[in-house]
Amino acid sequence: MEQPATFLQTVIQQQRSYLCNAWALFSKAVNNDYIGLMKDEQTQNIDQGKKEDVVALGKKSVPVWKQRARKMVWPLHARYPNVIPNPYGEDKSHYRERDAENNAKTALDESVSLRLGCIMVSEIFGPSEIETLYEGLEKIGWDGEKVPVRDESNIDWLKKQRLYGSEGTMPLGWIHRPEEVKKYVGVRYTADFPKEFSSLLVNIAQLTPSITCLSVGFILTDDASLEYANAINEPAKTTRVPKRRSRAYSIMGVEHVKEERVRRIRGKYRNVGISWLSKNFPGFFSEHCENSHFPTVEFLSLDGFTPFDKDAPRDRSWNHWSRFVNIDHDFGSWTSSSIPSLKFSFDAGHRKNTPNHMTVALRWDVLNEEDLKTYGGDSLGTRTYFANDRLDGIIARYALASYLRELLRSLKETRQSLSARSKARCSTSAIEHISAFFRQSIGVPSIAREVRALSENDASFRWNASGFSQQSHRDEEKPYEIEEGLKSFLGRLSQQLLEEDQDTRDFLNQLSSALGTKESIAAQRRMEGVTLLALVVAVISMGVAIYTALHT
Repeated sequence: MEQPATFLQTVIQQQRSYLCNAWALFSKAVNNDYIGLMKDEQTQNIDQGKKEDVVALGKKSVPVWKQRARKMVWPLHARYPNVIPNPYGEDKSHYRERDAENNAKTALDESVSLRLGCIMVSEIFGPSEIETLYEGLEKIGWDGEKVPVRDESNIDWLKKQRLYGSEGTMPLGWIHRPEEVKKYVGVRYTADFPKEFSSLLVNIAQLTPSITCLSVGFILTDDASLEYANAINEPAKTTRVPKRRSRAYSIMGVEHVKEERVRRIRGKYRNVGISWLSKNFPGFFSEHCENSHFPTVEFLSLDGFTPFDKDAPRDRSWNHWSRFVNIDHDFGSWTSSSIPSLKFSFDAGHRKNTPNHMTVALRWDVLNEEDLKTYGGDSLGTRTYFANDRLDGIIARYALASYLRELLRSLKETRQSLSARSKARCSTSAIEHISAFFRQSIGVPSIAREVRALSENDASFRWNASGFSQQSHRDEEKPYEIEEGLKSFLGRLSQQLLEEDQDTRDFLNQLSSALGTKESIAAQRRMEGVTLLALVVAVISMGVAIYTALHT
C-alpha cells in the first residue's frame, strides 16, 4: 500500500522541479533581453549625441508608505481639486502654456463688437389665464392711454378680439420708468422694472380666439450688454470640477469655462425678466412650467462678424468664440430676405436646459442708408427695435408652439402619474386628480382646433410671419420659407394635441370607472362588516338582557 504513494510523490516532485527550472530559464531570458534592449538604447543615445541621462536598467518601485499616502490624499484632492495638489503629480507648466494659447484663440478680434441687446420673454394666456392679463394691465396702468388713439381701452379691444375670433396685434411700444418720462418724446406707458434694463419693448398678439400672447423685451443697459464680450475676452484657466458622490472630477478647459460664463450670464438676465413678467402678468408658463421652459429670445448685435455664416472658413476651430453664443454655423438658421445680415435660429438642440429659446443675431455695420432711413440713431434700443420689427409675428407663433408642446407634456405626465397612483391603491386621491384634470383641461380641444385652423391660414402667416428662409436640403435652388415651416410645425402639434387629449380622456374615463367600481366594492365590504358587527352587538345585548331577566 506504501509503494503507489511513494511513486506518486516522486512524480509530483519531478514535475515541480521541471516547472521551477523552466520559470528560471524564462526569467533569465527575459532579463537578458531587457538588459540588451537597455544597452541598445544606451548605445543609440550616445551615438546621437543626446545629453539626457542613460535609461536605468531597472524600474524603481514606489515605496509602500508613499503608495498609501497617495491613496489617503486622493479623496481630498478629488473633493477640492483646485486647492489640494494632485498626489500623483502633474505638469503645471503644460497647462499654463495651453491655457495661454487657448485664451488667445477664443478671444474676440479687435475689429469685432459683440453686445447682448435684449432678452425677450413671452407669456401665453388661454381660457383659464386671460383674467390675470386683464388684472395685470389694469394694475400696472397699461389699460388706457395718456393720449388716447382708440375709443376703447386695451382690455376692451382684447375682449372683442377674443369674442369675435379675430387675429390682431397691439404694440404697446417703449416702456420707461416714471422718473425718466421727460427724457423721451411720446411715451405712452411707464413701469418700474429691474435696474439691469434701460427700457422695455412690449407687444400683445391675439393669435386665436382663445390664445393671447404677451411679449416683453428687456433692453439691457450699455454696461450689461458688454458682459458677453467681457466674459469671452477675460483670460480663463483650466478648472477641475468635482463630481458628487464620486472620488473623481472633470477637467474644464478654457473654452468650456468661457462657454459656462456665457451660459450663466444668459440665465441671469433670463431669470430676472421671467421673474418680473411672472409677478405682473402670471399666465400659463408662470403657473404650470419651470423658468427653463419659458419661451425666450436673445438679440445679439454684432459689428465686424457675420453670424450663422455659410461661408465660414472650414479651418475655424470648434473652440471659436461664436460657438459660445451659438452663432458659429448656418445649419438650422433662418436668413432675412430683405436684410441678409439679420438671422435667427431655434437652437433648442444646443440648450437642453432651455428648450424654448431662440437666438437672433444682427450684423449692423453692413446695413446701408436705405435700410436705416426710418430708424433714428445707432443705440442698442434702435438695433433691437430694427430686428423685432421684422420678427414679432414669428416670435409670437414660436411662443404658441412652445405652449402646445407644454400642453402635450402635461397630458403625458398626467397619464403617468395617475397610472402610478392607481397601482399604489390611492383610489380617492386618483379620482380627485382626475376631476382636477378635467376642470383644468376643459378648453384644450378647442385650443387645438383653433391652432389647426390657424396653421391652414396662408394669409395670416404671409402677413405676420414671413420674410425669412433657409437653404433647402431637398432642392438647393428653392429656399424653405419660414411661414411654411411654422405652419407645418403648428399643424403637427395641434393634431398631436387633439389625439393625445382624446386618448388621455378615454384613459381617465376608463380609470375612473375602474376606480369607482373598486371603491363601490370596498364600500360594500365595509357595510357588510358594519352590519355583521351590529348583528354581533345585538346578539350580545339580547343575551345580556335574557341573563338579567332570568336572575331577577
